[in-house]
Amino acid sequence: MDQQTKLLCLAHLKNGEKPADAAEFAGISYAAALKLKKELHAAEERGKILELFDIDKASLEILLEGVKKQMVPAIDAFDIGEEVEEAVHGLAESASGGNILNTQLQDSASAIAKKITTVAMAANNADTLLSLSKALCEIQRAFFANEIGGANGAAGIPLSSFEQHLKN
Repeated sequence: MDQQTKLLCLAHLKNGEKPADAAEFAGISYAAALKLKKELHAAEERGKILELFDIDKASLEILLEGVKKQMVPAIDAFDIGEEVEEAVHGLAESASGGNILNTQLQDSASAIAKKITTVAMAANNADTLLSLSKALCEIQRAFFANEIGGANGAAGIPLSSFEQHLKN
C-alpha cells in the first residue's frame, strides 16, 4: 500500500472509525486496516506515533503525482510524456530516508523545472501556461523554498501575489 493510502487509513482509525469503515474509505482490505489499527495502538502506547508515518515518502508521492497532473496539457500538446516520466522517475529514485533535500534530488527537481520552463516558452495556450506555472511553483516551494524565499514562498515573492493568484 502506498504511503498516502496508509496515512489516510491511519487518520480515520485515529479519529475513532471502525477498521471496516476506514478500510472501505481508504480502499484497502479489512485485514490491512486491522493491522494498521494494531500498529497505531502499539505506537500510541510507546508514544512513537510518528514512527508509523513515512512523511517524506508520502509527501514526495503526492508532489510527484500533482506535478504529473498539472503537466498533462503540456505533455499532450508537446508529446513530452516520456521525458517528463524519466525526470519524475529520477526524482523519485533520488529520495532516500529522511534526507529528502539531498543534492541529487534537487538536481532532479531542477531538471524538471527546466523542462517546464522550456515547454512554457513554446506554449501559446493560457491553460497550459497556468498549469505549467502551478507545477513550477510547487517544485520551487517543495525543493527550493529555504534557498530562495523561506517563509514567503517561491522565489521570495509573498504568497499574496502570484502564488496566491494561482491558488484561486
